[in-house]
Amino acid sequence: MPSYVADAGVAARPAGGKAGVLFELQRAGFRVPEFDCSPPNLTAAVSRLGFPLAVRSAATGEDGVLFSFAGQFRTSLNLRTLAAVEQAVRQCRDSINADSVAEYCRRSGIDPATLQMDVIVQRMIQPELAGVAFTVNPVTGAEEVVIEACEGLGDDLLAGHRTPLAADDPLVQKYRPAIVEIARRIHRHFGAPQDIEFAVEGGTVYVLQARPITRITFDRTVGEWTNGDYRDGGVSSSVCTPLMWSLYEFAFQDALVGYLREMKVLDGEFRAARMFFGRPYWNLGAVKRCLTRLPGFVERRFDEDLAIEVQYDGPGLRTPVTPLTVIRALPTIVAITRLIDRQEAFDREFLAGGFDAIERKYEARPSDVDRSFRELVERDYRTTEGNYFRTIFCASLAKLDFTDSFPQADYRHLVSALPEMRHLAPTRAIRDMARRGEFDVDALMRRFRHHSRRELDLRVPRWDEDRAFVEELAANYRGSAGDDPRPAYEAARARARAALPWYRRRSFDRKLDRLRRFVWLREEMRDLSTRLYYQIRQHVLEIARRRGIGDDIFFMTFQEILADERGQIERHKELFESYRNFKAPNEIGARFPFQPAAGAAALQGIGASQGTVRGVARIARSVEEAARVEKGAILVCLFTDPGWTVTLDRVAGVVTETGGLLSHAAVICREYGIPAVLAVPRATDRIRDGQIIVIDGGQGCVELVA
Repeated sequence: MPSYVADAGVAARPAGGKAGVLFELQRAGFRVPEFDCSPPNLTAAVSRLGFPLAVRSAATGEDGVLFSFAGQFRTSLNLRTLAAVEQAVRQCRDSINADSVAEYCRRSGIDPATLQMDVIVQRMIQPELAGVAFTVNPVTGAEEVVIEACEGLGDDLLAGHRTPLAADDPLVQKYRPAIVEIARRIHRHFGAPQDIEFAVEGGTVYVLQARPITRITFDRTVGEWTNGDYRDGGVSSSVCTPLMWSLYEFAFQDALVGYLREMKVLDGEFRAARMFFGRPYWNLGAVKRCLTRLPGFVERRFDEDLAIEVQYDGPGLRTPVTPLTVIRALPTIVAITRLIDRQEAFDREFLAGGFDAIERKYEARPSDVDRSFRELVERDYRTTEGNYFRTIFCASLAKLDFTDSFPQADYRHLVSALPEMRHLAPTRAIRDMARRGEFDVDALMRRFRHHSRRELDLRVPRWDEDRAFVEELAANYRGSAGDDPRPAYEAARARARAALPWYRRRSFDRKLDRLRRFVWLREEMRDLSTRLYYQIRQHVLEIARRRGIGDDIFFMTFQEILADERGQIERHKELFESYRNFKAPNEIGARFPFQPAAGAAALQGIGASQGTVRGVARIARSVEEAARVEKGAILVCLFTDPGWTVTLDRVAGVVTETGGLLSHAAVICREYGIPAVLAVPRATDRIRDGQIIVIDGGQGCVELVA
């Protein structure tokens, strides 16, 4: 977002990062010492601001999300003459050419020629207390305000030359409530954790600077958590509302813990999921501890399969396959076989009509909407979503079993050309309408009413409420840019079987067919899940209408809705807004220090759909932008979910920042016959819109051409 600084009598002008933030804080009502940015008339600015003054840098990129340039540029304090200010301004500007700055740029992959320097001339206040406030603890990861302060000026404290006052010091305690309140407001304003410099003068807390926290480490007691499979268009792809989180936690807790017990790899209990930074994560450490009871478990393979960050050398945790480990695991092996068979039988019966009976119950608007909502969530949602999660777990086990048994097989082609999927029905309908030359938008809205721009955000209207979006999808349809995946699948299967001795082919067929069934079942169960979220949204909207709550209802948990308890709405909103712009870490734990990734020449991800394609990159940060991408372009996006399925039909390839081999994006790209590279860190920042790129969906690499 461009920032401008405007003072009395000075025209608004572009400013470097630090000055832009100060102006933004000023405009938002925070107390900032008077300042001017690169004033065209320095004498007039000094006269207006008065002495003493400070001169600070405001270079492009300074104090940003990726780079801080901490200590790289010249700062001068307590200036009391015009000549001293003039000299300080020159020194500040000249510091952009320092050797240390050039070295910082080299290490960070920044072209020094792109740097520009603005200079802040600011009134120098005389504080009784000064220091820094972090809105997230950068050492432990705790979501708490941490204050370090000293008497007088804080510059020596920031430079590490002074020890901060104790937390219980009377001066710190005196101003702590005001500092915490201001810090939380700034965090909420920018929508991301902040590192804030403050000073207290005359009882007033002034904000001297605010920057994103660029590095967070986590305490070992936190455990290890991941948003793998949650972030690929799911509940963790952006900040999550309390209503959506409460539903997910309700279903996921029983589904995961119950599944592991049925596998006979868990005897006790653990918390399956929790929130960090406004997003849901699942308990990676606990799941791994359970899976180490399986012979052949390899931590690195597990992590790479789910696009989980690997922060260790070698294979990590592993359980060897020995006669003893196999004997010990026999009850688990038998339990897994039975569990998978039961889950497949349930899914097929549910898809054949069991879910339809549930859906019919909620078609008519109930007179007692509260009772209906309770039954919908506590019984039917729990059944549908819980079994969707269990199907995901079965698909993962089937994949691990197949790839462990046949590591040389062409996995990506072998799980393409699946049976017809409900997710692709909107695309097929639009194709048919395009062939006929007439689009029936009303029919699309009725038939696919449960789809939306963001299907796991209950605030977002569904298709039957969003005519403009459905009309745009139809108007922008340009035909398919992919290839039929069936010939490649059939050839890959024939090659794999031919390479095996005859006595292993039956096992190959059995394990591959089971894997293909569960990948298909997972996508089908996801569609049922989406249809039930449609019913939940309709109930929630009706309850909100009857109670006069409006959109605030989305900032209540479903338990709070049932109890009509509204006391936490404002706190929930604050939490939601405080992380809305934060690109949260994908993994949480002591092994996963968080630091936003900088640009790099090599873009490597997971090859999720075979093929190589060269084309123009089109950056899409929303499904609306994706809907406007021209046919044959390469779509580069944060993630995709089922709401994006129609938009993928026209592109020649896909690059995402999230996802794994079993993700929705991977499945759909394979069905459309287009190459896909997933889990490329910060792809939407590192690839320019309009840039020519080459993607290799087999090797998982992206080449920046021009």
